[in-house]
Amino acid sequence: MDINLDEIVIREAVPEEAKRIRELIREAMEFYRRASGINSDVLESLTESVDSVRERIRRHHCLVAILGEKPIGTITVSYCDNPMKYSFSVQTARTLREYRDCAYISRFAVEEEYRDTGLGVALMNEALRIPVSTRSGLVLLHTAISNIKMRDFYINRGFMILDSEDSRGYERGLFAYMSDQNRRDDLTA
Repeated sequence: MDINLDEIVIREAVPEEAKRIRELIREAMEFYRRASGINSDVLESLTESVDSVRERIRRHHCLVAILGEKPIGTITVSYCDNPMKYSFSVQTARTLREYRDCAYISRFAVEEEYRDTGLGVALMNEALRIPVSTRSGLVLLHTAISNIKMRDFYINRGFMILDSEDSRGYERGLFAYMSDQNRRDDLTA
C-alpha cells in the first residue's frame, strides 16, 4: 500500500489508546514470531493486558503513528539507569559498562498493510530523537537473529549486534545504537 507519510502524525500515545495499541502489538508480534520461528509461549507481548499497555503508556515513551484517527504503528522507548541489566556475557559487559544509562526500545509494531511503506523507519527515527534516547548515547533492543528482515532493518538504522543468547529458546540478539556522548569515561573529563 502506498501512503503519504505527511498524512501520518507520530506522537506520544495516551492511555485511552491502550486497547488499539495492544491489538497492533499482538498482530505484529504474532507475525514476528512466525517469521522468526519462535514458539508462541515465549513472547510476553502476546499475552500483555490492556492494563499493562496503559501503564507502559503512562510510565514510558510510547509513541503511536496515527493515520486519520486510527493508530497504525507504535514503538516504546524506556529509560534504564543501569545498562548492565542487559549484560549476559563478558563481551556484552565490556561495551555496556562504558555507559551510565541507556534507552531501551520495545513493542515496535506496524499494522500489516502499512509495512514496507517507510512508516517503521519514521517511527524508529522519532524514537531515536526523543530525549531519553539522545541523552544517554546508548539505545538497546532485542530481536531474533533468525529474523533477517528485522535484523537488517536495525542494522540499516545504525544499530550493531553486540551479542546474542538463547535463554528464551531462540537466538536473541542484543542490538545497540551508540553515540559517544555520556559514556562513563566522559564523566571524568
